[in-house]
Amino acid sequence: MKKLSFVFVLIWGFFGWPTLVEAAEAAKGPPVLTVIGAVSESNRSAFDAFDDAFLNFHGKEFEKAFVFDRAALEALSQVSVTARAEGWPKSVVAKGPLLKDLMDAAGVPPTAQIALMALDGYVAELESADRAGKEWVLAIEVDGKPLGVGGRGPAWLLHDTGDGAVTEEEEARWVWSVFLIEVKK
Repeated sequence: MKKLSFVFVLIWGFFGWPTLVEAAEAAKGPPVLTVIGAVSESNRSAFDAFDDAFLNFHGKEFEKAFVFDRAALEALSQVSVTARAEGWPKSVVAKGPLLKDLMDAAGVPPTAQIALMALDGYVAELESADRAGKEWVLAIEVDGKPLGVGGRGPAWLLHDTGDGAVTEEEEARWVWSVFLIEVKK
């Protein structure tokens, strides 16, 4: 049994750990998050007005995109953060992949500006300096429960506040119900 385990470790070590892209390319379920625009990686076909009816409704067309299903988001390294904004009754513990890891998987340069869109059409933009200044998390779970549509899901962008609380102005960049990230040059 020890020899078998040793051989497995050798094989695993030789072929290496899966990369972020490999984890996301394994997406087989329905897309939860689509990254469009200036992406260098693509794992889906170009925009189709009929098949992409909701994206079409929002006026979002693309030649290439990178999609994540729930399992692909879960396959990325998960980070937990404690977050609170002024006026909230309590802090929340949010868990999900770092925004940086998502952007790396889609081949988004760190210097790119991105716009995150919620299901209702709300958009918040993050410059590269904004992204570099904080460890942004695209949460898929809050307080131990998966986020779903109808609440703050499928994903919620936020960052750690520790024991403090952010202002309402900062909270406005904490987009919930994120389904689309558009990458601009």
